[in-house]
Amino acid sequence: MKINSSLGSVAGGSAVDDAGRTSRKTAATTSSSTTGDSVQLSPLSSSLQSIEQGFSSTPVVDPAHVAAIKQAIASGQFKVDAGKVADRLLQTAQDLIMAHKA
Repeated sequence: MKINSSLGSVAGGSAVDDAGRTSRKTAATTSSSTTGDSVQLSPLSSSLQSIEQGFSSTPVVDPAHVAAIKQAIASGQFKVDAGKVADRLLQTAQDLIMAHKA
């Protein structure tokens, strides 16, 4: 299992959806200016936008935590609790099944 470069693109904090979101905003702006339609946003939308801005600046991965785990693995101090891994795997599978049924 290689940890070094597998999360390089995730560490920047940007999501794949950002590009699509930007292009939709641009398209919406262009179409509304050409048709003469207007949109008014509620104060709640500006609150949600500020929350989204806060999340976009938060890194997805904590590099210090990753480095600590890598060091523990390298020194042989990292212990895997097979019971916890199995429990979490089963829980994730149940969650996915329930989400698929809904």
